[in-house]
Amino acid sequence: MKKIVIIEDDLGISASLKLYLENSDFNVITHNTGDKAPEFIISETPDLVILDINLPVMDWIEVCSEVRKHSEVPIIMLTARTWEMDRVTGLESWADDYIAKPFSPRELLARINSILRRSSSDDAISDSKIISHENVSINRETMELFVDKVSVSITKNEFDILEKIFIEDGKLVSRETLMTEVIWYDNYVYDRTIDTHIKNLRKKLKNKDMIVTIRAKWYRLNK
Repeated sequence: MKKIVIIEDDLGISASLKLYLENSDFNVITHNTGDKAPEFIISETPDLVILDINLPVMDWIEVCSEVRKHSEVPIIMLTARTWEMDRVTGLESWADDYIAKPFSPRELLARINSILRRSSSDDAISDSKIISHENVSINRETMELFVDKVSVSITKNEFDILEKIFIEDGKLVSRETLMTEVIWYDNYVYDRTIDTHIKNLRKKLKNKDMIVTIRAKWYRLNK
């Protein structure tokens, strides 16, 4: 049975969601404040987290960021806000999906099941030696790139960036993440190194649309 943690300060919403999801064969545990929410999530080791955007004590961005230091558990954000920048900011804070209140429990359940299926697929991808997308594949052991089954020359930084984007499999990856966690370069605020690498990768992939740029700050695989 999959375990879901709900972080929601509205006790009516958390109680009704808990009941609905338990009737859908999930083990559900609730926590009603941002206070100690990261520790609670990490200690419970859930399969998925539902996180309200308006939490007392600890900001939702802090909660996501702290959790991501220790876990890749999928996170769905609940919010009454519908502005695009809230959605992008939330995803950039390593949430996996976003649903605005009021919402249908059936819609939320569908998104939960979709994310859990994708998460299982992602686990398989992250453990794979060969990762492929359309006519492109990479060998993570030999650090080789193949386009139409033909080996293509690639630098280490280019390979590491492409590998990260492939592993995320359509999720947003920030320029900051690529700079500081993938190629280990700290001067990401002023530097356009990532842009140059992405431009070179698009040429080598022979497909400028395979890697999508979002607001000049995020990248994702075109799925």
